[in-house]
Amino acid sequence: MSNKFEYLVYILGVLLTASAVYMYAHRMAKQHGALSPWSAAPKLTAAFFICSLFLLGGGIAWIDEAENREYGEYKESAKQIAGMIASDLAARGHEQLDENADRLPVYHSILAALGRWQQHGLVRSVYTLKKNEHGELYVVVAPAVDGSRSGRIDGKHEQAVPPGTIYRHAFAEIEEAFRGRFAMEKHPRADGSGKSISTFMPIHGLDGTVNAVVGIDYDAKVYERRLKKERQKAAAIMMMIYFIAVSIYLLVLHRQIGRKVLAAHKKTLAANEQRLRQLAEMTMEGVIVCASGKIVEVNEAACRLLGYRESELVHLPINDVVVDGSMRPSCSNNGVERFEIELRRKDGAVFPAEIVQHCYDDEGQKVTVVAVRDLTAQKQNEEPMHDIVSHDELTGLANKEAMYKVVERRLADAKRFHREAAVMLLEVTSIKTINDFYGYAVGDEVLLHLARRWSEQEGITVGRWSGNEFIAVLPDSSNEKAEEAAKRLIEVADEPIAVNGLELYVTVNVGISVYPKDGEETKTLIRKADIARYEAREKVVSDFLFFNEPMADRLHEKMAMERDLRRALEREEFELYYQPQIRLYDRQVIGMEALIRWRHPEKGFIPPSLFIPIAEQTGMIIRINEWVIRTACQQTKQLIDQFPHLSVSVNLSPYEFESRRFVDKLARLLADTGLPPHHLDLEITERMTMDTEHAFDILSKLKSLGVTISMDDFGTGYSSLSYLTDLPIDRLKIDRSFVQHIQGKKDVILPSIIRLGHNIGVKVLAEGVETETEAAYLQGKRCDEAQGYYFSPPLPYGEFVRFLTEQHARRQAQELT
Repeated sequence: MSNKFEYLVYILGVLLTASAVYMYAHRMAKQHGALSPWSAAPKLTAAFFICSLFLLGGGIAWIDEAENREYGEYKESAKQIAGMIASDLAARGHEQLDENADRLPVYHSILAALGRWQQHGLVRSVYTLKKNEHGELYVVVAPAVDGSRSGRIDGKHEQAVPPGTIYRHAFAEIEEAFRGRFAMEKHPRADGSGKSISTFMPIHGLDGTVNAVVGIDYDAKVYERRLKKERQKAAAIMMMIYFIAVSIYLLVLHRQIGRKVLAAHKKTLAANEQRLRQLAEMTMEGVIVCASGKIVEVNEAACRLLGYRESELVHLPINDVVVDGSMRPSCSNNGVERFEIELRRKDGAVFPAEIVQHCYDDEGQKVTVVAVRDLTAQKQNEEPMHDIVSHDELTGLANKEAMYKVVERRLADAKRFHREAAVMLLEVTSIKTINDFYGYAVGDEVLLHLARRWSEQEGITVGRWSGNEFIAVLPDSSNEKAEEAAKRLIEVADEPIAVNGLELYVTVNVGISVYPKDGEETKTLIRKADIARYEAREKVVSDFLFFNEPMADRLHEKMAMERDLRRALEREEFELYYQPQIRLYDRQVIGMEALIRWRHPEKGFIPPSLFIPIAEQTGMIIRINEWVIRTACQQTKQLIDQFPHLSVSVNLSPYEFESRRFVDKLARLLADTGLPPHHLDLEITERMTMDTEHAFDILSKLKSLGVTISMDDFGTGYSSLSYLTDLPIDRLKIDRSFVQHIQGKKDVILPSIIRLGHNIGVKVLAEGVETETEAAYLQGKRCDEAQGYYFSPPLPYGEFVRFLTEQHARRQAQELT
């Protein structure tokens, strides 16, 4: 078999086709529930692969046979030409020629004849060979050959070969020709000018013996083209046969899979029908199948429910068991309906039943399947269940859903009779504290007491809205009546409540909206009462507020600020200002306090007093505080090379201070920014240290990182002095209220705080210094440090750097003078 491209293409084509067919068959089998073609049609699949292997081997053999057949035809054609040339040469007396043939006249005649034969068809060259006395082959006659295939003989290498030239090529076919038989090469050979295929024919002498051989070289292009065409033709026929086999396999496989799927479907359907029949018999609900107004099938439960035997119910008109007017005439669009009807038993007794009916078409006939459930017991228990569903479990008051309907009815009455009505939302704000300190059982008793007392108030309908919220509605109520009712409710709540020997007090905030002034829809009035209640929460004592539009505006502004606040970090709207901290005895800048500022793109600067409380309520304060600390550390790191004694103070949020992960987060932040820990000062408030044990634990962990701790606004909180010496703090910051009144009564307190700080071994910094008099006074009282507008207001980072540079230059100038 020749190593030809067509063989490889045919082999790959068969293998790839077989693989693709199997993959398609596998997917088809999977789609129909079979694991593989082997499980769906094992014999057929085995036959297909055997056929594939047979066609693979048979195709290769057929291609090879086609190639050999074409070779034989070409050889026969070449033999005829060679025979004619050999006969012509024998007739011209080639027998007379030897190594010196060019001396004889017959040489030139034979040379011319071979030149003419060389122009015949696809012949490249014709030459004759003989053997000398040493058995070597030598050229007798060899015309010039067009080696460049240009159509002319013009090169020095394209000359006739002289007689007697030794022939150096060894071909087995030459020896075959000397033995008297025609011979042709099996495969072409290549030389410098292309490929050729050689044939050799014996030249017989007058005595009939072979005395020479004529060699003919043919151009191999046509020969190879004919072989290639035959191979391609054979491969195409075999691939067509294979594709027919593939199509037959897939068609038969699809039919076998279809038959198996149909058989499995029938088996499953029969099993499902049997199972459904068993379920229908086992269910407690009656099942009735109706068609053309008559019962055609029932289960045992339906027989028991209606008091009939199955034989009595089948073919009985459906109207005989349905009370007139109960059955609906048709199904809904989706074919399924659920409703209640009344059915009549065989003994004439009527009972309520729930019906679920489904309609479908069975070969053009409308069939209805009805499931029947007896509702007699349910109807008997319906009233108590209604109370459970519509009333609060703890207080017994109407719950949220029921109260919403009550408010709707009261507003509808007010609209019908052109009256006013008031809606109140009441929040017991202190109940969380009671739950935390005394437990939820005590808190529930407090709510139960309030619910009982409020429900006793005449003219007021009260219900429970949520955990610690109640709702009240007052029909025919003007502003004056609503105000009087709110005062009554608050007075009841202000009374001490005794629970388990405890005397408890609660705070109640009430928001009020009035129909129709504040709206006519139930949702609108409840929402506005809730807005007023939200505003009333700002008050410390129990109080009530009527809704007004500015309340909604303030709430919307707060919500808008909360929304903008969540985007401010991503939009980089925050920036840090720094206020210098001065060492008093030499007035040198030794630190700075980082203060956040919010530059809103539309509203301009928003003071921290407005957005910090919202950030704390929403939890955004943790992300904001992390940004403040990171930015302060990064900017301070840029300054300490030039100002090595500089440190930065950052206010710590109570939410951050109470976080268990804050210490680890701070350690990573210091590592990321590269700021040495002793250059960072964390400011806490006295309120954070009320739980001294927890505060000591957190502060000890922070100190282990190497940062310093300052207690901000000292003197305004509730710290116990007995625990002050135990806390690991480094500095007390005196609130500005003490500095501003150094000439008043607090003049006695300020020096005491300074001495206290020094006695416990910490530095003291005074805030809010605004005059030289205050600075000099503090310096005289041996206060260590100070900050305030007298020295500098808070400055943006760039201006603060210029401030430091100017201060540094001024000190150097003073030292030189």
